[in-house]
This record gives sequence, structure tokens and C-alpha cells, in this order.
Amino acid sequence: MDNSTGTAAPGGQDAPIVQPYNSNAGNVDDVPTAVGSDYMTAAAATPNAPVSTRRRAISIGIGVLSLFLIAAAFIVRGEAERFVTVGLQFAPLAILAALAYMGLRSVASGALTYIWLLFLSFGILLSIVLFTLFGFVRDFPLFFSLLGDKNAAQRLAADRTLLCAIFDCAEVGPGMLWTVFLLSLVLLVASSMLLQSVRNVVSRIVPVDPENFVHKIALFILVIIGLGPFVPLLVLGGEPPLLELVKGTSQNLPSGADIGTRPIDLVYQFVWMIPATLVAAGWLTVRKFPAVLVRLGMVRPSLRQVLFGVGAGLVLAVFAMFGLDPGVNSLWKSLGWQPTDVQAFDSLLSQLKTPLGALLIGVTAGIGEEMAVRGLLQPRIGLIASNLLFTSFHAFQYGVDALISVFIIGLVLGLIRARTNTSTSAIVHGVYNFILVMTSVFVAGQAGQ
Repeated sequence: MDNSTGTAAPGGQDAPIVQPYNSNAGNVDDVPTAVGSDYMTAAAATPNAPVSTRRRAISIGIGVLSLFLIAAAFIVRGEAERFVTVGLQFAPLAILAALAYMGLRSVASGALTYIWLLFLSFGILLSIVLFTLFGFVRDFPLFFSLLGDKNAAQRLAADRTLLCAIFDCAEVGPGMLWTVFLLSLVLLVASSMLLQSVRNVVSRIVPVDPENFVHKIALFILVIIGLGPFVPLLVLGGEPPLLELVKGTSQNLPSGADIGTRPIDLVYQFVWMIPATLVAAGWLTVRKFPAVLVRLGMVRPSLRQVLFGVGAGLVLAVFAMFGLDPGVNSLWKSLGWQPTDVQAFDSLLSQLKTPLGALLIGVTAGIGEEMAVRGLLQPRIGLIASNLLFTSFHAFQYGVDALISVFIIGLVLGLIRARTNTSTSAIVHGVYNFILVMTSVFVAGQAGQ
């Protein structure tokens, strides 16, 4: 059986559990060697390539709707604000992907792609700077009060001692200079991806088309997303900024500030992440929905693959709990380095340590992260690079020791995806997460007794 379809083999027999997966199935951005840079000819000749005005109108409508939702984040309040704010992590990237695909056929869309890329990159880099600032904050209640104060700049200008009351003035200056310097290097590397000669070299390492406009834009933003989150760890000496925020606010959290992850937040992330990934894979612009699913490897797994996924998830969880995590932690301590603050991390996820939370983490992370990383990215940038991005997604809340464990687990998931499909790796990931959270729920219950 060609498991790009995910169906049973002829004769009613299950497909082999492990077999090569054709990651290029359903792709319209795979340009034959003979075509070279004539991407437009290849796309137009592909059955999945849209030509209707209706589909272009739908893709433009999605962009307009996304922009409307982004604007709403500054207007709405309450739970709607939380929902829209979560969407800010995904909608801008989906808009960039849609513009890049349309830029294949339109000069105006290509120009808009570069403009949006500029604003998106600036927003990501600015958010990383803000996260890094958390590591230098002394007084979080005062810090949060200034964030909501329209006259904060005037107050700081009038009372310079106020700045040192909020931040560790002896370290914040050099620390932010290092942050700007390192992010400038990240931006320089990302910008080099816009050069044809650099992409030619990259294409020898990862399966991208150096002459493909979509791949060029993707390489730029992926460098920023993949390397940027590690900057706070380097500047803060290995301390993840979100855990610094948790520790700083645990004693005196200001009214209205909620830094913990709630179960409903996972639902919000899932609702935004799935369509954003579909759009990034070319849905509504260059692929029909069935082809998008095949491109992402989200196909119907065989019964043997489902059973394999459940069993592999269980084995992986046991390996992580009793082998990998303790081993890395012990190595870290033997070297005299500070491991990830488990207590602060538990506080960050305290609201998810329930059976419902375990189920939500298993489903949302299993499906969402696998679609985005192993389904969307791995066929394009390879196992190692996509797994580096997977690891970077956790860099704001994990220390370096925990990130090593994440990278190793990600490698296993990537190998499973490469030999089966994304659906199977999603089952493994989901079961793995569910067991880890349920184990922590059980341990917490035993300690409470």
C-alpha cells in the first residue's frame, strides 16, 4: 500500500506499521527538475491548482477576517479578548502564507507579502525583547501597572528611580544590549535567506526549492521563529522567561493578571492553529482540502498503526519519566548547572493537572503540533531543522535541560512520521502527553493524601 492514502492494503490486510511515507503526495509546490524556476507553469498544470475567482475571493476574505480579528484584540474585553489574543500567535503567520502563495501569480501580492513579512518580523522580535525583560523585573505588580498606564513614559521620565524599582538596573542595560545584538544576528541570518545564492546552499541540506517564492518567505520567517526564542535563554543564563514571570508573580499577582494556562486556552489555540496550518499548507490558494491533508500527512491510519501509536506513546512516556528526564537532570546537576524550576513550571500548568486537562493536552498538542511541525515543516526543511523549531516553541517555559529532552522526544516523533504518517505520530504524541499529565495528577493526589 502507498500509505500516503492511509487506507488498508489490498486484500483487506493492514498496512505495515513502519514504511516510507511519500511526503510530496498532493503537493503543487514540488517543481520537477526539468521545469526549474517555471513554478507557475507547474502549478497551473497541476489538477489541484485553483483557477477560480471564487477561491481567490475566499483566500482574500480569510485575510481580511484575520486582520479584523487582530484589530478586535485591541477593542474587545473579557473572554473574547483572550480568544483573539491567542489568535495573534497564528493568524499573522497564516496571512503571510496566503499572501506568499498568491504572490506566485501576482506582483501586487508579492509586494504585500514583503510588507507583511516586515511587520510580522518586527512584532516577533519585539515580543522576544519583552519576554527577555521579564528576567530583569524586580517588582512585577509595578511592572504590570505601568504596562496599563498611558502616562508610563512621563512617570519614568519624571522619576528615574522608578525604573530601578522595577528592574535590576545593574543587569538590565547590558542584558538588553545583548538581546538586541543577538536578535540582530538572527535577523541577519534570516535576511540572508532572501538571497538566491544562500538558498542554493540551503537546498543542498534541506528539501526546499531555492527558486520558489513561498519557500524563500518561509525560510526567512522560520529562521526568526526557530532561533529567536533561544535568545532569552542565552541572555538570562538559561532561565526561561515565562518561569521567571511565574516566580515573580507567585507572591503578589496583580488583579486581572492571569499567566497560567487554562483548559479553555488549549481549545482556543487548537481552534486557531488547525486552520492556520491548513492555510500554510496551501489550502484555498493552491490546494484543495483533500490534497492539503495528504500534503500534511493527516491520512487515515490503519488499525495496526493506531495500535502502534498507542503502544509507542506509552513506551515513550515511560522512557521519558524514568530514563531521559532523570538522566538529563542528573547530568545537569553534576555539571553544577541549574535545572528547570519544576515548581514554577507546575504553577504555570496547575490548571491543566486534571483528567480533562490531560485529555485536552493530548488531543490539542498531539494533533496541532504534529500537523504544524511533522506535517507541514518536516517534509520541507528536514527532520533536524523542523525539530529545532519544535524545540524553540518550548523555549519560553523550559530550561536548556528540559529542551534537550524535548529535542530527543521530537526526534523520535519525527522518525515515526517519516516512516508512517503524521496521523500516527499525532497518536504517539497525544498518548505521550496524556500519560505524563495523568501521572502528575496521580502523584499530586497521592501527595495530597
